[in-house]
Amino acid sequence: MNPQTLKFLPLPVPTTEMIVSGSLAVGLLLLMSILLGLMGRKKMTSGSFDEYLVGKRDLGPIITGAALSATYISGWAFCGSTGIVYSLGFSGMWFAGIWSLIGIIPCIWLGALKTRDFSKKLGAATLPETIGRRFESKGLQTIVAVSMLFFLFLYSVGQLKAGATVWFAMTGLSPLWCLLLSVFIAWLYMVLGGYIGNQYAMALQGFVFCVVGTLLGLWAIIHVGGFRAVTEGLAAQNPSLMALINPKLPQLGFTQLMSSWIGILATPVIFFTMAVGFPHNVSRFLGMKKVTKKDYWWLVFTVWLFTGIPIMLDCSSNGLVARLLYGPTLLQAATIHGQPNVFKADLAAPYLAHALGGPWLLALYTAGLFSAALSTLAGMVFIMSANVTKDIIKLWKPETSDKSLLYLGYFLIGFFLFLPFYFVLVKPPELLSIFMGMAAMGMGAVFFFVTAISYFWKGATKWGAGACVVWGTVFTLYGSWAVLYKKMYGMGSYEWFLVLSCGAIYFLVSFMTKPPSQKLIDLLWSKQAD
Repeated sequence: MNPQTLKFLPLPVPTTEMIVSGSLAVGLLLLMSILLGLMGRKKMTSGSFDEYLVGKRDLGPIITGAALSATYISGWAFCGSTGIVYSLGFSGMWFAGIWSLIGIIPCIWLGALKTRDFSKKLGAATLPETIGRRFESKGLQTIVAVSMLFFLFLYSVGQLKAGATVWFAMTGLSPLWCLLLSVFIAWLYMVLGGYIGNQYAMALQGFVFCVVGTLLGLWAIIHVGGFRAVTEGLAAQNPSLMALINPKLPQLGFTQLMSSWIGILATPVIFFTMAVGFPHNVSRFLGMKKVTKKDYWWLVFTVWLFTGIPIMLDCSSNGLVARLLYGPTLLQAATIHGQPNVFKADLAAPYLAHALGGPWLLALYTAGLFSAALSTLAGMVFIMSANVTKDIIKLWKPETSDKSLLYLGYFLIGFFLFLPFYFVLVKPPELLSIFMGMAAMGMGAVFFFVTAISYFWKGATKWGAGACVVWGTVFTLYGSWAVLYKKMYGMGSYEWFLVLSCGAIYFLVSFMTKPPSQKLIDLLWSKQAD
């Protein structure tokens, strides 16, 4: 088959039906999120700031598992990863979601029970507060809070860019009003329901993208005639799309993750550390009830169901099928619908949904995408607000009233929603998953040690944890510049050095300094009933 004679589908032109169906789907999702926020508000009885931040610590494993899945599966997984596979073919699957087959089960293994147990014993309402009290250090709590602000802001940009992408694909219009409405709704249900309302809303959103991801992933393969049709079509289009390792890709920059063993072996490390180390993941356990063995396995099953096979199908197979149907058009077109093509490969997933089922399947995908993006954004913004109110202001000015903190928290939620919104409108990142990947690698490398390892190693010290946070944050900032803009290193080499150096600093400095008091260690590792 001659690649020059291959025919690809034309890009769909937005219609009134597409605009109406997509608006209805997103509107219904946002309305239900508000109602869940109101439900969460009814469950808050004391009116204290701590209850607003962590609820009553009585949420069950299914709600917790669904909310955890929603914070982990973001715009990266639901939209950006499809764009990576669309651009690069099979070699892109290493970084696009193949490791999501096991979901984020390691986060449960290493973080669920310990986070809930430590925060309960220490009376902590946030993750930085849990870490600060774990090491008896206000300074460390502040450093952790500031570092989280930096990482979570970078990661939050990608969520709104994903929403902007699908809105443009569906309507051809500016994403301004859709994003502004979504940001307002996210602010509203977080303000109304606090931690409880946020958990309920994220659980709903997790269910939505689980269903959509499963249906779209399976239907894509069936629609084109199975995997054999996919492989034959891609081979005819460009043989390099079939390579599991593509050495023709540059060895520097992000493509090292697909072009060499150094990069490919780095990808499971990236997914493991970010699953365990993401603060917005681990924070889902702060309000969980004390779980039985049965509860624990329900938690595991829920998370695997929502983030395992369905998302791997959506992230990986959809990119291949989209490339088969549309060819390289999204990469080559200078303009789409008369506007500059700023979304490029990230349009692959929404256009695939339209090719498979027309406007209404695109509307369903749109609801799923907004579920994935808004849930992760809401989880991160809620933490960012708490970082300032609880982990900085209340920490250093304990006389600050709960009422003042609540009102400041409402303002900060809006502020931290507006910043990424403005960033996306002014300068959206070119390739969503790579931009977010750098932030994910930094967060994973730092907080894998500072949270998960600190839960199990009694010899860890505040100096070791603090040095790890500072080094990892600074090096991520440098690495993003050196890898993405200057192409001085490969992204895989950078990941190996980042993780190993954070670990070395954490352990070496801890060995050379004094651990927390024996009284605190005895409290944390004692088996106490609630």
